[in-house]
Amino acid sequence: MAVRSSPKSARIRLDELEGRPHWVVPTVMITTGVFNGSRGPVYYPADELRKSVPLWNAKPVVVYHPDMASTSGFASSPQVFNKQKVGTIFNASFDGERLLCDCWIDCGRCRKVDARVADAIQQTRMMEVSTGLSFPLTSTHGTFNGKQFDLVAKDILPDHLAILPDVEGACSIKDGAGLVRNDCLEILRLPGWTY
Repeated sequence: MAVRSSPKSARIRLDELEGRPHWVVPTVMITTGVFNGSRGPVYYPADELRKSVPLWNAKPVVVYHPDMASTSGFASSPQVFNKQKVGTIFNASFDGERLLCDCWIDCGRCRKVDARVADAIQQTRMMEVSTGLSFPLTSTHGTFNGKQFDLVAKDILPDHLAILPDVEGACSIKDGAGLVRNDCLEILRLPGWTY
């Protein structure tokens, strides 16, 4: 598991990836709990989120989820890369409650795809996110922290992380998730870089 600073001390920094400037943005992808997404109420247990950590690294960060009709819902297609991809997940980790990562967001590409995301990063303003993942469908009813669920996410296969500029995620900011999820709200600006 990669060692990373906690979101309380994390800050956005500018770095280079593939010869281009990227914002490295601390992000909480999802927390342990029950969330009502596209499959109804699903329980995401800590053990399953922890097991998925190494599978998240190098997955694409996109603006909105891919169109299910044209890409089968998967982000790993040329159409999605050309239209929606703004970055890549690195440094995934789990702190016992939250699935964390650094989103490496391509500054120039982000401005082209959706300038609202670039503006939020530069203003250190949180933005909603949503995990794009799959798991075997096995009906398991139960309750966790007072919330009922119909499915348990086991053997998680990550596909992408979606940034949602104007939509609330199933595991939302109020649930503890989000892009630019830090408390110090600071961005490191490197002299001579245009972003």
